[in-house]
Amino acid sequence: MARHGDLLVQPISEYTAEDTSAARLSASAEGVRRFSAARLGLQMHWGLYSLSSRGNEWVYFTERIPLREYRQRMMQFDPRRFHAEEWADLMLESGQRFLLITSKHHDGFCLWDSAQTDFTVTGTPFARDIIGELAPALAARDLDLHLYYSLVDWTHPAYRRDWDEYVAYYQEQIRELCTSYGDISGFLFDGYWPRMQLDADEVDYFQARGHWHLAETYDLIHSLQPDAMVANNSHILPLHGEDYQIFELDMPGENNAGFNCTDIGDKPTATCFNLNHGWSYQPRNHRVRTAGEVLELLSRAREASCVLALNVGPRPFGDIHPEEQQVLREVGQAMRVAEGEASR
Repeated sequence: MARHGDLLVQPISEYTAEDTSAARLSASAEGVRRFSAARLGLQMHWGLYSLSSRGNEWVYFTERIPLREYRQRMMQFDPRRFHAEEWADLMLESGQRFLLITSKHHDGFCLWDSAQTDFTVTGTPFARDIIGELAPALAARDLDLHLYYSLVDWTHPAYRRDWDEYVAYYQEQIRELCTSYGDISGFLFDGYWPRMQLDADEVDYFQARGHWHLAETYDLIHSLQPDAMVANNSHILPLHGEDYQIFELDMPGENNAGFNCTDIGDKPTATCFNLNHGWSYQPRNHRVRTAGEVLELLSRAREASCVLALNVGPRPFGDIHPEEQQVLREVGQAMRVAEGEASR
C-alpha cells in the first residue's frame, strides 16, 4: 500500500486507459526543446486550502467539509503580500526557468477570472486575477508559465450529476486559459489515475462518470498553444497526445513513492519534489530541505536527463515562506558558481 495525497492506495496491475489515439497534434519541436533544456522550474500549490491551520490541499475531502462552509473561505482569502514581479525575480535568482502553478486544484477553486464559475479568486476580497498578473511578469523575464489543472472537481455540481456538462465546463476553462494569458508553455493534468482502486467512500469525490475526452482536450491545447507541453499525472506511460512523462516524488523508473510507473516511455521526463514537507502551506508540518539536498535532487534529475519541478506552498498572506526563499536563492547561487567554473 502507498499513500497518494490522502488516499491509501494499492495500484492495480490490470487497468484500461482512455483511448486518445484520435489526438492529431503534439507540442512543437521548439516547445519540446525549451522544456527539455529548462532543467529546473518552480511548482506551486496555492488556493483556499492554504488558509488551513491543519491539513493540506486535500482538506475539503479529508475533513468532509460542507461546500457552503468551504465557500466561506473565499471571504478570508486576501493575500495582500502577493506580488507577481517579486515571485518572478525570485525565480531568476533561483535559477528556475518555468513556473508550474495550480490554476485549479481538486477543490475546484480557480486562481484566474473564469467566466464559467463564480468560485474564483476574483470573487474574494483580493479580487485580482493571479494568473493574469503572473503571466506578463514571467514573460517579461523570459520565464515560462505552465498550468496545473485538476480534472477532478469536488465542488462543481455537474461533476456528480451531469458528466457531459462537466466535460464541457472543464474544456471551456482550458480554452479560457489558452486564449487569455499570452503564451502558455504547458499543462499538467491531475486526478486521472486509472491504476488506482477507490474505496466506496472515495468514489463520490474521485470517480469519473464517463470519458474525460482527453484526445479532444489535448488537441484543443495544441491548436491554441502550439508550444505547450501537455502531461497527465496518471502514473502510467504517456498516452497519445501527451508530450512528457511526469514522476511524482520519484526519479524516472523508480517507485519509492509506491504509486508511480516504473516504465519509461520515449517522451521527455520530469519529476516533482517538495521543498517543504507537503505540497501546500502547512504551518504545523514544516521541514524545509537544505540547499544541499535540493542540489542533490537536481544532480540526480540531471543524471536521469529529466526536468525537476521544485514545489513550494505560498502562505495565505501571498508570500513564499522566508526560509524557503533563502534556500531557493542558495540553490541559484550554487548553480551560478558551478556554471562559472564549467565555463573556465
